[in-house]
Amino acid sequence: MTMVRLSDFDTIIFDFGGVILDINPDLSRNRFAEMLGVEKAFKLEEEQLPQLYEKGQISRAEFVDRINLIAGTDFSEKEILEAWNAMLLNYRPARIEWIKRLRATHRLLLLSNTNDAHFEYFHNKLMAEYGVTFYQLFDHVYLSHEMGMLKPSHEIFNAVIAEQKLNPKHTLFIEDTNLNAVAAREVGLQTLLIPRNGEFYKFFEDTD
Repeated sequence: MTMVRLSDFDTIIFDFGGVILDINPDLSRNRFAEMLGVEKAFKLEEEQLPQLYEKGQISRAEFVDRINLIAGTDFSEKEILEAWNAMLLNYRPARIEWIKRLRATHRLLLLSNTNDAHFEYFHNKLMAEYGVTFYQLFDHVYLSHEMGMLKPSHEIFNAVIAEQKLNPKHTLFIEDTNLNAVAAREVGLQTLLIPRNGEFYKFFEDTD
């Protein structure tokens, strides 16, 4: 197990899905396969609809319309978003408490590949369950659909580094996807790669 010392860093960048919130993308894939048929559901990914939506290149309405167009269906926005959000599972209290604790000692940033429907869902869930917003937990929130960029592109990491005037040697990026962690290392960030839905705080050395 790779361990990190918190005292080596002044800034921590968190990925969201699989790090702060448990996720299972297969649940959404399965829901779409049931609704649209396996071949049409596969075509959604083949035509990169999720990536276009998460990069902010299509709107929520366009995302819904394109799914219905590809599949030859007439599902409502509510039905499609229920399937799309099925991958978003649960927060764990210890993770939220650790983020609050780290906020006292480190600058905290959130950097997530996401879209407005997912963000609305998990932001409302955080408010309902913990009474806080992401803007209270983090010094700055970076969302791919607002930035027009996606991890693992170097440009999204460099944009955050430049705007926040980060020293990459003293910045830790916590991620559950190897491709994104590799890209972060390539631009000089220090990285902690954890298992999907793992507990990031178990990889900290210098804690009580």
